[in-house]
Amino acid sequence: MNKMLTDWVASMVNRLVESGVTDVVISPGSRSTPLAMAAYLHPHIRHHIIVDERSAGFFALGLTRSTATIRPVALICTSGTAATNYYSAVTEAFISQLPLVVLTTDRPHELRNVGAPQAINQVRLYGEQVKTSVDLPVPEEITLSFMQQTVTRFTTLAMQAPMGPVHLNVPFREPLLPDLESLKQMLTADPAMSERQRIRPTKADKDIFSECTSHKQLAFVVGPYTPTSWQKPIVEFASERHIPIFADPLSGMRRFDDVLTNYDTWLASEHRADWLPEVFVRFGAAPVSKRFNQWMAMADQLVIDEPGSYRDPSSRATICYGDALDFLPLIASTTEPRYLERLRFFEEIAESAKSSLQGEAELTKRLLDTSIERLFVSNSMPIRDVDTTLSAGTNKHVLANRGANGIDGVLSTALGSSYDTSHGALLVGDLAFYHDSNALQLLKHHPGKFSVVIANNNGGGIFSFLPQASVDTQLFEDLFGTPLDLNIRGFADTYGLSYRLIERPDEIQEAIEDGVHLIEFPSNREENVIAHRDWTQSVCDRLITENES
Repeated sequence: MNKMLTDWVASMVNRLVESGVTDVVISPGSRSTPLAMAAYLHPHIRHHIIVDERSAGFFALGLTRSTATIRPVALICTSGTAATNYYSAVTEAFISQLPLVVLTTDRPHELRNVGAPQAINQVRLYGEQVKTSVDLPVPEEITLSFMQQTVTRFTTLAMQAPMGPVHLNVPFREPLLPDLESLKQMLTADPAMSERQRIRPTKADKDIFSECTSHKQLAFVVGPYTPTSWQKPIVEFASERHIPIFADPLSGMRRFDDVLTNYDTWLASEHRADWLPEVFVRFGAAPVSKRFNQWMAMADQLVIDEPGSYRDPSSRATICYGDALDFLPLIASTTEPRYLERLRFFEEIAESAKSSLQGEAELTKRLLDTSIERLFVSNSMPIRDVDTTLSAGTNKHVLANRGANGIDGVLSTALGSSYDTSHGALLVGDLAFYHDSNALQLLKHHPGKFSVVIANNNGGGIFSFLPQASVDTQLFEDLFGTPLDLNIRGFADTYGLSYRLIERPDEIQEAIEDGVHLIEFPSNREENVIAHRDWTQSVCDRLITENES
């Protein structure tokens, strides 16, 4: 048997484990044989076999967030076009700053660009969508130490701020079969705990922050991907200084009682410019709400972020790098309590109106009231409905792919992100569901209780809210509405899953508690638009009437 190949792959997988990788997602193929076998046999690796590389990439993306601590996850595939199917997930990982370690196996260098089968140019395949990339040499004694150091360095880099994907292209010559008995004996590495490092701000950034916040009326904004370690200190500090906290639904902050959550509704008012603070201090990525981002752009902004990251869509903010815990004590001013009281008054009006929600928004609210621990949310309308309905004090972990904001791989990511959760769910529209429907094969083997809730409005519901909806009906339907006329029950039958059709939002509770795999809620796009707009307008009318009284 091939001793050098056996030593090489055993050492590579041991280095991954020692660097914090305990989950590896493998898509079967020939060229990846030695590496896949080593990952499969390692006693401290939890392996996941997923035939479709596109689904595998997004499943791995979800796994990076399946526990309270973000951790690196490795992907293994064969050579050729298999590796190209990772591209969308790698792109999402790069923008969302999630640590994927992508291992694409390849033909040896002498078989490239000469017409050999299943050989494409895999060098720097993911371009600017990875933090770094390397084309490793074929297994040889002289290059063994280089490979070992590279694997450790790349996996560590994936976890360094800002976190993100790295790519190792791994060529193998035939024969591809390692010595299995020797391999088993060599796979001995113990897993290491991957931890985020606390990054201290520079004196210059501290000075800038102090100057920008001095004697100003402040508001805190906590966006997606804000580190958990920052959250409670932000709440406690804001409470002492009467500083309002606008909590994005993906921030994890809506579990706290005193944060502001209904701003996307009351900011629809034409009077929103009257309610601005002097300075917004934002932690994490930009919020989901378009209204809120537009409102925030009307005032000065400070963004606290990690070095190497630049998340300011407005291109107007002052960026300070470092840990929030080092910046908070620098704030000397106390916000006028009446400003916070006014915003809480708006919150109460919007909150009290939620009992009159209808259609997809009501479905979302009732889903959030069930016993699920984690909810993954598709883009387009589902994430916006969650933003509207997820109230303060709701202890639900809500996740979404809000890096590239695509509908790619939604079901795969949801299943990966809930792999370590006993009861999870996905809220998705019919279009995004169809786009990743082959991930239903993974749902059959999911270790926990998991439901896919499909708001079936027969097409792309988000487009009905956009200016495109005003064009010729046929043109709109062909290019944007794109009705699919899906038979959701047929998908359930194909994959051997349970199915339930619910016609009223209040039926979601029973379906979720029963653990139904696919739950379909029929909806109408036009009626949904009217219901959303009428409800929002009614809240804005109440704001003015009750504020004047």
